[in-house]
Amino acid sequence: MTPKTIAFVKASPVALPSGATSEEAFAAIIGACLRHAEANQPAVLDGQIEGVHQMRVAFRRLRSGLKLFRPLIPREAGAESVEGIRWLNGFLGPARDWDVFLDEGMPPVFAHFPRKRGLLLFRAKAEALRQHHRSSLREAMHDPRYRQLIQGLAAWLEQRAWRSGLSDEQRERLAQPVLDFATPLLGNNHRRVTQRADQFTELSTEERHALRIRIKELRYALDFFASLYPTPAVKTYLSALARLQDCLGIMNDIVVARRLLDEARLTTVSAARQVIEGWYGCRLDVHERQFAEVRQRFTECERPWKN
Repeated sequence: MTPKTIAFVKASPVALPSGATSEEAFAAIIGACLRHAEANQPAVLDGQIEGVHQMRVAFRRLRSGLKLFRPLIPREAGAESVEGIRWLNGFLGPARDWDVFLDEGMPPVFAHFPRKRGLLLFRAKAEALRQHHRSSLREAMHDPRYRQLIQGLAAWLEQRAWRSGLSDEQRERLAQPVLDFATPLLGNNHRRVTQRADQFTELSTEERHALRIRIKELRYALDFFASLYPTPAVKTYLSALARLQDCLGIMNDIVVARRLLDEARLTTVSAARQVIEGWYGCRLDVHERQFAEVRQRFTECERPWKN
């Protein structure tokens, strides 16, 4: 019998009926994120890079979904799950960061300086650190806390356990059509992104990172509610939003790279570190110059929820 192929799994679209209540939408969204995460456990245990990526995305989307519905379901209702996700992200994050750094960020540097001794030594050390984090992640997958997290979230959804701490008014709001909740929420999040993007040149590194998080949260939100709005407009808007996020992504990559270089104990006087940071700095300059153009295209995009 041929062994079953282990493969990573991408997120499936969330199909919400137009008449769905906010509570029904919440359960569908969080449930989809949970299934996405669980579907990638075999690929993570198999050591697949994309499996780690997809599981990290799944839990990021899950946390974003919980945050999105906080006006209806308070933070306290899902506090235990958030703590569990934070624990797991302590393993998913480093594993994914080293994968991105070594497989996406560094190949051009290694190719451009194929015989630079300092880079060759760093590459070997970096690969050892990556393997260490992969091993730690696999151990976390076998830790009872992982199964408790998954089973706890599943039971919380099935039992609608958040209801016990809600007032009658809060329950009434959850019973209202999700469109009444989603449309103003998307509009408010869009305004927050455009206002900060317009101030881009004045933003600090930390503020640019915060802007990128807002963009990501807006992407997740529209992705969750996409079935409620015209498909062509949703696709165009999400594409423009993705380009905006990608443009800011290199700025975050530099911050992550510096942290990883610190973890590898590559000092600031190291020639290898200077080469790496210089390379990332050049990429940053390019993306900073592109940002105004990308922002303009995003600003001109039709907002799907306005139709």
